[in-house]
Amino acid sequence: ACVGALCLLASAAFAQSGDGPADEYRIKAAFLVNFASFTTWPETSAATLSLCVYGDDPFGAHLDAVAGRKVGQRSLRVVRASSVDALDGCEMVFVSRAMIGNLGRVLDRIARRPVLIVADSPGATDHGVMLNMDSGAGRISFSANLAAARDHGLTLSARLLNLASEVKQ
Repeated sequence: ACVGALCLLASAAFAQSGDGPADEYRIKAAFLVNFASFTTWPETSAATLSLCVYGDDPFGAHLDAVAGRKVGQRSLRVVRASSVDALDGCEMVFVSRAMIGNLGRVLDRIARRPVLIVADSPGATDHGVMLNMDSGAGRISFSANLAAARDHGLTLSARLLNLASEVKQ
């Protein structure tokens, strides 16, 4: 059964003509909000949840449009980070395609802290990314690395995992 925001995940498609790449990242920005909504972090008293984009920001205004949205009881804050040192306050990190080669450094920097790592690079879940978006065939799908999420103290909702194209245990 499709529930609320998960419906967007299940049916996200973008146009191959006209504004394709912009449409793709508008939908991927919505995916990021949904990923946050269906992830459980350890208890915190923080009023905000910091989503950091590491490297070039492919989302632009689409991500700015979701800043301030509620994720549970917290407000989503968007931060653009150009170095791994700037990731210390992040609870969710999107690693841009241009920076995926630095994934090892990102993972070293966050160590075992409860940080959700998201990307849209082929094979990224094989290297520690927890949720990886794919835009093949004009549709957005995603794979999940459940073991990596658990290693960081995060719980991914079963409803989210049911929509994943692949789940690594």
